[in-house]
Parts: sequence; C-alpha cells; structure tokens
Amino acid sequence: MKIKILSTVGIITTSVFFCSLLTGWINKPLGTDPTVVKQAAAKSILLLQKSGYIFTNNNERKCASCHHNTLTAMACGIARQKGVPLVDSFAASNVAGMANTLFGACNPNQIDRFINANFIIPYVLLGLNAEKYAPTMYTDISVDYIMGQEKADGSFLTESGRVPLETGEIHLTAMSIHAIQLYASAAKKKHVEQLVAKTKQWLEKQVTNQQQELAFQLLGLQWCGSSADLKTPVFEKLRSMQNKDGGWSQLLTLKSDAYATGQTLYALFESGMAKPEDAVYQKGLNYLLKTQDATGAWVVATRSFPIQPMIDTDFPPYDYNQFISATASNWATIALLNALPDK
Repeated sequence: MKIKILSTVGIITTSVFFCSLLTGWINKPLGTDPTVVKQAAAKSILLLQKSGYIFTNNNERKCASCHHNTLTAMACGIARQKGVPLVDSFAASNVAGMANTLFGACNPNQIDRFINANFIIPYVLLGLNAEKYAPTMYTDISVDYIMGQEKADGSFLTESGRVPLETGEIHLTAMSIHAIQLYASAAKKKHVEQLVAKTKQWLEKQVTNQQQELAFQLLGLQWCGSSADLKTPVFEKLRSMQNKDGGWSQLLTLKSDAYATGQTLYALFESGMAKPEDAVYQKGLNYLLKTQDATGAWVVATRSFPIQPMIDTDFPPYDYNQFISATASNWATIALLNALPDK
C-alpha cells in the first residue's frame, strides 16, 4: 500500500514538474539574437541603398521616390545609430535625389515641372530629416505647400493613386503634420502650434479598422503629443490584429507581409507603446527574420494598378512588384534596426 502511495505521489510530482517546465517554455518571450537581427538588417540595407541609387539615376528627372529613397533614408539614419555599415556614396546620392525632388517641385522658375502629389513632399522631408539635411528655401516652400493642403477640421488633402503607399487620410495627415513639425521655420511657430492642436483633435476622433490607418493614427497621436490613455486603444486594436505567424496583414483578407508588419512595428516603437523586448514586437521580428529571402529582400505582391513607367532597380522580384517590395523591405529593415542597441 505504501509502495502504491509513494509511486502515485512520485508520478504526480513528476507530472507537475514537467507541466511547470512546459508552461514556462510556452510563456517564455520569443527572444531574437541581436547578431542575427543585425546581419539581416545589414544585408537588406545595402540592397536598398543600391536599389535607391539605381532608381534616382535611371529616371528622367533624377528625383527620389518614397519606396526606394525616402524610406531608405529613414532606415539609414537609424543604421548609423546602431553601427550597421552603409555605403556613403549611395547615401549622398540619395540625399541629392531627395533635394532635387524638392527643387523640381518647388522651383518658382519651373512651375511646369511641379509634381502634384500630396504624399511626396511629406515623405521627402522625413527622409531628409533622417539624413540631418539642413533647412533651405525649398524646404520652407515645401512646408508652405503642405500647410496649404490643410482642411478646416485639421486633416490634410489626400489622394488614392497607388495602394497602399499613396492612400489613407489618417496616413497622409500624420505624415504631413510631422513634416511640418520637422522643417517649419521659427517664424511659423505659433501657426504650427495651432495647426498641431487642431490635427491632434482630429486624429483622436478617428475610428478605423485598417492596418495602415491604425499605424499612422498611433504615430500621429505620438507626434502631436496625445496622452497614453488615447494611444492605448489604438495600440490594443493593432495588437489584436497580429496574426498567428507573428505578422500583420495590409487587409483582413490578405496574409501577413513585411509591409504591414514592419510598418506596424515601427509605429509601436515610435509611439512608445511597445519595446523591442515585448512579446508583440518579438513575434513580429521572428516573422520578418523567417520571411527575408536570400538576397536580403522581402518580396510582396502589388495590389495596385501601375500608373507610371516601371523603372528597373535590380530589386527582387525584378518585375513590377519591386516597388512595393522595396517599400516593404524598408519598413522591415527599420523594424529590425529599432530592435538593436545603439552603438
């Protein structure tokens, strides 16, 4: 009898022990190796720099794009903080392309060359700021142009040319207000403060279930100085949209991809709502590390009808899907870089 009792106790004790180990393993945070993250980021950033250089030099106006240049500049700015190697000549060419874009769009002597696309100037100004580009007459004109797109409710005029990069009222509003904050001259300080307050109120009232709009609502609330109480519901909604594989989808009907995942992780980090060591961020990082291809890129299929000539930048998959793939790879790289310690 004693032997049976002792055996039963032993079995129960062993079972409890192994269950506790299993529970601990299940609940253990998904840690990513910083060395692996850095290697993945270094591989992609060099590919993106080269691709951006080719894009600028192969287009007629020698201008920059959001997908190949401005987002790459943002990634390069973070890479320098993290000690990830860059090609300085590619970076210089990228800055020249972005500056030339402002010159072409804002030159009062060449009004026939004006690019009437509201999303371009905000993205270019964020890219230039990442490269610590000093204000000029053309950044001043650019800020005036963006301010001219302000609507009475505090939002900004948008367009719907190519999804997802050119779409979303919240998306462009957040980008526009932040670009103004970065490059508005001191003389505009009071006007900017009033504009930020109005945009902040507008952003706080918005309700959406779209991944990109939620990401930029969170970013806009952060940039406009909204409280954590107002950012938390947006964060919770984004967190609830994380798929089982750790990634996010551009649309609820689509699978996870690097565009939505990298962009969401950037928003979570920039807003201060999630740290790289948090489970929600770690799961996203693991998804990105698993889906990066051998070249260093993240390939995403376009869902936009092409409205401009394709410029081959030797970027995977080497066809008309490379614009969205470069954008996705930039967002993914930014998310990886933000997870690394400063050098």
